Amino acid sequence: MTPGTRRICLVGAGYIAGIHAEALKSLPGVRIEAIVDPNAEAAQRLGEALGVSRRHGSVREALGAGALDAAHVLTPPDTHHDVALSFLEAGLPVLLEKPLVTSTAEGEALLAAGSAGGATVGVNQNFLFHPAFARLRARVAAGEFGRPCFVDCIYNVALRQLAARQFGHWMFRAPGNILLEQAVHPLSQIAALAGPIREVRAMAGQPIGIAPGLHFYPSVTATLQGERLPAQLRFAVGQSFPFWQVSVVCDDGVVVADILANRVFVHGRTCWLEAVDGLFAGTGTAAAIAGGAVRNAMDYGLSTLRLKGSTNPFFLSMRDSIAAFHRALDAGTAPESDAAFGTMLVTTCEMIRDAAFADAAPVAGTSRPDAPAVHREREAFTPDAVVLGGTGFIGAELVRRMLGQGMRVAVMARSVRNLAPVFGDAERVALHRGDIRDGEAVLRAVGDAPLVVNLAHGGGGGSFEQVRAAMVGGAETVARACLARGVRRLVHVGSIASLYLGPDAGVVTGATPPDPRAEERAEYARAKALCDHMLLAMHAAERLPVCILRPGLVVGEGTSPFHSGLGFYNNDQHCIGWNDGRNPLPFVLVGDVAEAILLACRAGPEIEGRCYNLVGDVRPSARDYIADLGRALGRPLRFHPQRPLALWGGEVAKWVIKRAGGRKVPLPSRRDILSRGLAARFDCADAILDLGWRPTADPAAFAAQAIAVHAPASRA
Repeated sequence: MTPGTRRICLVGAGYIAGIHAEALKSLPGVRIEAIVDPNAEAAQRLGEALGVSRRHGSVREALGAGALDAAHVLTPPDTHHDVALSFLEAGLPVLLEKPLVTSTAEGEALLAAGSAGGATVGVNQNFLFHPAFARLRARVAAGEFGRPCFVDCIYNVALRQLAARQFGHWMFRAPGNILLEQAVHPLSQIAALAGPIREVRAMAGQPIGIAPGLHFYPSVTATLQGERLPAQLRFAVGQSFPFWQVSVVCDDGVVVADILANRVFVHGRTCWLEAVDGLFAGTGTAAAIAGGAVRNAMDYGLSTLRLKGSTNPFFLSMRDSIAAFHRALDAGTAPESDAAFGTMLVTTCEMIRDAAFADAAPVAGTSRPDAPAVHREREAFTPDAVVLGGTGFIGAELVRRMLGQGMRVAVMARSVRNLAPVFGDAERVALHRGDIRDGEAVLRAVGDAPLVVNLAHGGGGGSFEQVRAAMVGGAETVARACLARGVRRLVHVGSIASLYLGPDAGVVTGATPPDPRAEERAEYARAKALCDHMLLAMHAAERLPVCILRPGLVVGEGTSPFHSGLGFYNNDQHCIGWNDGRNPLPFVLVGDVAEAILLACRAGPEIEGRCYNLVGDVRPSARDYIADLGRALGRPLRFHPQRPLALWGGEVAKWVIKRAGGRKVPLPSRRDILSRGLAARFDCADAILDLGWRPTADPAAFAAQAIAVHAPASRA
């Protein structure tokens, strides 16, 4: 080891660990010595990417091996206290991802442990170091506009997990968790300007019921009194228009940081009369906004060409926050965002929670007595069917219909927390936590059930090899378990993405084979085609009793109406079409998909080894769907028609730029873009004849279930 090199242990091998690793690369005198994660596969994947051979399954094991100087704790928030405490008791400094901990008591315990062991505790409140916020702080500190008087922050952002209904995430387990997960970002900025928060008044917006007995509050407005200044926070997640702005009102102007646009501008005054002052001051503000936009665009281009380092504001904030922690260690001082600062933010979140969510149930980390069991496996429970990946959009509808027909159902998913009410039937639903790549977990879930429905796609990855291992490997694991258990029928729910669906595809039926040139397609479509080939080969060689169903564009209540089959979205107001948007699209209602799955479960052996495409009888074009959706939502949604050749040309141009910058990326596929336009004609007569399937044919019924259900009045 080089003298003076600080040996870092990364605890947690998820996405954020990669960002920490990239940031640490830029720091002199530090290196990643070890990776800790109970998921050996994740630890191995990260270790191989970073060239770190030392990997451990537990913190105790890592500490026992010694040769560590500091730790970065990158695990779920409710584990922060215990993980950090182990390192602090060993006398090692710790940097924790936000939030520091999940309660004031835990924060005070870490403060005491750090003090007793002489070890520094920091929390990665990286948005203190966001480039725009750093510029705002500098201008306020320089006194350019006089004495600061008031801080205002609007935090209005999307929330991917809410849109995807991934309610198993920690932030949904108790009403106050979203504040610890998200509100600590703007609160850290407010506290940096106004001083530690001492008083809070707060009012919550309308809650959303996400599970029996549990509400989620997506918005709250809080009036705050800092040690130096008063402040106000408007906090809202799950919003359609992202906007994050911090404003400091001073005696002689207002300094504004637009965090998401990474720009700073001011509202000031000139020496002119009021009428003329408005012109000059307004022009100056406009010039600052325009200048920031031009600078950001130039930085992006230079960074893409590798003529400049990363200019991504999020990465820069992470890099500078992590660097500040390690500089503090070098200097023997406390970082700005230390345990005391992090604990103050947690206390502020608790004050907002108590003021705004007075009628809400339990605090972070507790469970609801009336909630469905998190893990409900029973030895004596023999289900009529097992649904793998069954807690999602299609799965919830399928389980609902199975229960309606008197069936007993076992459901396996990676997360079984905060599920829809249909999963709360303890007498007829058994819940299993597991991943389809885990053969033992699949065997346990399948048990002696005669029917298995596989809705799980297995996950993704950073390369096609990882995607294939997850999707194709997961599907094979399920198929092997079904053969081992002797199930009567495996219904594998794939996707029409496995087919080539360009304008020259002709008429597509269930007998149409997967794309014969799948290697030219994007990773998801390519893996889906390989799944179909693998399962059909297992049917031919090993008599796997499988039937493959390929739904089209599945729509309905419980999923986002902004389907990628219509085009791609830089934001959900604007859909960039895969073509001119005039061809009928292969829509299908989620209820019709669930019904087809049930019919496939009941059908005779003649459907085994066959594939059926599930496309409904109501097939609006992309233009019509977006127009109808805009009217239902009361929003100015826009469909932007494109020519596939022009889209491909744009992708090739991006490929050239990336290659010029030294990035190894595959050449974009024209075939994939043509297929995404879904111009092929579907004939589902085989599903109608063989399964007895009758999809919705009434346009009004389709519109009610696919579009109107997303209207604000329907959601309320």
